[in-house]
Amino acid sequence: MKKKIIFISLIIICIIMFLITTFCPFYTVEGSSMSPTLRHNDLVCIKKTKSFKHGDLIVINYNNKLLVRRVIALSGDKVNIDTKGYIYVNDKKLEEDYLTSRKDNPLRDEVLPYTVPNEKVFVLGDNRAQAIDSRMRDLGCIDQDKIIGKVVMRVYPITRFTVY
Repeated sequence: MKKKIIFISLIIICIIMFLITTFCPFYTVEGSSMSPTLRHNDLVCIKKTKSFKHGDLIVINYNNKLLVRRVIALSGDKVNIDTKGYIYVNDKKLEEDYLTSRKDNPLRDEVLPYTVPNEKVFVLGDNRAQAIDSRMRDLGCIDQDKIIGKVVMRVYPITRFTVY
């Protein structure tokens, strides 16, 4: 009887692990582009989806690397950044209480205002001074097929556990 319970428990654990890794994989954040929201070595859980909205944290595939960035604007939205670093989407100022600095990245080369093309999203890192994001032509707006999914929770470190 004990062997049967152990066997069934192992099968259930294997099924759960399969489902988690297939539909909600984990990713370790690298770098400081999303600081202070996410820090280097934070472990996040990703929900594989193509459905997201303004403000979502998404994981994208860029040059065989996974990057986490925040969705600022969707297809057809007009984006502008003023000289103080405030973001405007469709002429409405974004409330970004997650930022600690609005300092711009000196590598920014995208001309603003900018209208997001169809099937693309405009993303920014929360650490605006260091993040490589849609302000740079090298990365630019993200094709929706390059989006792996959205971050649904930070699971490590446990003291900073957060559901998004």
